[in-house]
Amino acid sequence: MRMGPLEEIKKIPAYFRTNKITLVILMAFVFIYLINQDIFLNALGKNISAKNTEILKLKNRINTIKNTTESLTREKNSLYGLKSQIAALKLKLKNEEIMLPKTFMVADLIKNIALNKPADNFAIENINFGKPVKYESVTALPVSISITGGFNKTVEFIKNINSMKRIFTIDYVSIKASKKSFPDIKADIKGFVFSMGS
Repeated sequence: MRMGPLEEIKKIPAYFRTNKITLVILMAFVFIYLINQDIFLNALGKNISAKNTEILKLKNRINTIKNTTESLTREKNSLYGLKSQIAALKLKLKNEEIMLPKTFMVADLIKNIALNKPADNFAIENINFGKPVKYESVTALPVSISITGGFNKTVEFIKNINSMKRIFTIDYVSIKASKKSFPDIKADIKGFVFSMGS
């Protein structure tokens, strides 16, 4: 006669009581299993902790690299800004050298004066230079220009001379009727050009 499952289960405690060796062996297996699980979990925890530490280190390195890159980008932009500032300063220096050269550059000055004269009904009769006068770091060269032409042309010439790139200050203009060609006028213009040298 076969026993039912419930009766078989009820017999297990009695079986363990009679078979103590089997129970001890079974408990030893359970104990070994639990110890192994504990060792595995500890190793796993240490491994995870080590990985987390590595991840944190990598994250810190990434942040350091990112900050370095941002700093380099700022420095690069700053250098580009300096480059454009240097270019602007060079241009300004070039313009200032044109306005106030190291020497009087008399030949260029005469050429520039001649280029500013009106095309017709106008003549530059004379250009004379006086003795240079030193003012601290700047030297002034007196210039006198004699011209003849129509009134409007004379005014145009004076305006052109006054607005040359080279600094030319006009401090005296005398106008009288021209003896050669009436109704033209004769004008004497006196002023100064400057240089950084003597």
